[in-house]
Formats: sequence, structure tokens, C-alpha cells
Amino acid sequence: MSAPMASTFRGPNPRNGPIQAPAPQRYISGLDNRPEANMNTLSHLTGAQASTEYSWRAPSPPHIYIPQPKEDETLALPAFTAMGYTEEEKAILVEVTGNNSWIGRARNWKYSWRRESQSILTFLQLGPSCAARDLTALRNDGVTMLLVIRSTMTAAASLLSGDRAARALGIESAAVDVASNNELIAAFPRATRIINDHLLSQYRRHMAATGSVPQPCGKVLVFCESGNERSAAFVVAFIMNIYGLELIPAIQYVQSQRFCVAFDDDLKYMLNSYQDILKAQRDVPSAPPAKPKRRRDDIMDEDGDVDMDGKGDDEARFGGRTFVPFQ
Repeated sequence: MSAPMASTFRGPNPRNGPIQAPAPQRYISGLDNRPEANMNTLSHLTGAQASTEYSWRAPSPPHIYIPQPKEDETLALPAFTAMGYTEEEKAILVEVTGNNSWIGRARNWKYSWRRESQSILTFLQLGPSCAARDLTALRNDGVTMLLVIRSTMTAAASLLSGDRAARALGIESAAVDVASNNELIAAFPRATRIINDHLLSQYRRHMAATGSVPQPCGKVLVFCESGNERSAAFVVAFIMNIYGLELIPAIQYVQSQRFCVAFDDDLKYMLNSYQDILKAQRDVPSAPPAKPKRRRDDIMDEDGDVDMDGKGDDEARFGGRTFVPFQ
């Protein structure tokens, strides 16, 4: 006689005794010694089987998808909108940073171009560290400043710098050092200020020397080791700051000129947080002014005592009202 089939029914069997259900599989490995590994959940007690190993970490934020811009699509950047500059500086930067637009070039991209720098704006280039050592290309492109984005460990070891090329060409060089990518969001405004201050100095120098200013009056090469990660994030943040673009069109703008840039989720989340900071800064001037705090003289009576009854304050707040909540 064949053995009875296994079942999850726990009632008595008159011939073979009670049928025992198989022990359900736990969500976590038995080697896990965390307190939550021994927790009994409702699914475990009812015998539900996990389709994958359970994770106790916090849920990941949603992925930020950057769609590919349409072929031959043209986007003209708006006027200069950054804050924190005088009226004279703003007028100069509006002139210097204007007349920028892009056309999608991803279809014509060549793999070898990743070792070269590309013009993202008329006055701004993005590229790898090897592009900052190509003196002939720097001279032909009219680069007037080298800005390196590097880690503090690289800076301490003097492994990545534009000082030597800058001295050979007689141009300026600067560096923004960060310990990790977590410090990028605090360094974005500093790099933006470095670029804009250089453009202002070049404009004034040309104006003082000849009375006219060529366009562009200066050109900055922003670079890191690969030209695809940290330096690309700084260029996106710069465009978001001075033109008021949001995250997705700013990344599309940069990617349309340098197709090999790579933004992982952490960089996208950081740039998205920087976008929220810029929006908050622009909304502050339009907010209503705060009500001034009362002075001590406003709550003191003629004898110099503080009006504890608050009659004067209550009269100002409730005077003229006809509604009485209690009779």
C-alpha cells in the first residue's frame, strides 16, 4: 500500500497519526546573528515561502531616468540667473554667458573623442586629465584657465594638477579638492564662483586694454581623471546654477556634447538635492517679509512695568471683531 501523500493539514489521521507540515524556510540565513533574524513574522508562521532573501536595509530611492534627447534637437539656454552678484557683475555675466545652444551630436560620437575635451558652452570645456596636458590643443582652443576637480588624497600626492601646463601657456589654474563625492554638493558653489570670477577678470582686462571684448573673452577647461564623473557633475551643477535649468535637461545638455559622461545614481541624487537648494534660494527673495519682533518698549506701561495683562496686544489682535465664541 502506498504511503499517504504529504499535506499541510494538521488534523489527526486515524491510521498514521497527525500529519506534520514541513518547516517553512526563514527569510534570513541561519548564520545571521542579528536580533531581527530571530523575529517571527506572519508570513513565516503561516508557512509562506520567500522568493528571495529578505533584506532589512532601508529602501532605495527611485532611479532617476535620463531620457535620450531627440536627434538634431536644438535647445537655447536662457539668460544668466545666478544670485549673489552685484548689478555690474550680473550685467557682464549676462553678456559673457549668453548665446549658447546645443544640437544633439550623440549619433556622430566617436569613441576616441573621450580622450579629448569638448566645448559644452562657448566659454567652458569638459575633458579628461590628458586633455589638460595637450598644450597645442589648449593654445588652439584659446583656453585661459584650467580647473581641476580632484580628491584630497590626489591633491596631497600631487598626482593631478594643471599648474605645469598653465605656467607653460601663461594662463591661470585652480583646483577644487573634495574628500569624497559626499562633499561635492558643498563644493559646487565654490567652483561656480571660480569660473565666474575668471570670466569677470578676463572681461575687465580686455575692456581696460582695448575698450572692446571678444566673445568668448575667456575659456575654462574643467577636468578630472576621466572627464566623465566628478568634473561632469560640476559642469551640470554650473549650468543648473547660472541658467536655472533643472537636472534632466542640464544632464542632457552636457551629454549631448560629451556622450561618454557617466552619472551613477548617487551623483544624480546629489545633483537633484542641489536643484532643490537652488530653488529654495530663488524662492527666498519672493517670500513675504517676516513680521518684526516686538520691542520691550511696546509691552511696557507708563511706569516702566511689563504689561502682563496683554491688553494692548489683545486690542491690536482682536479689536473690531464682533464674533464672541463664549457668552
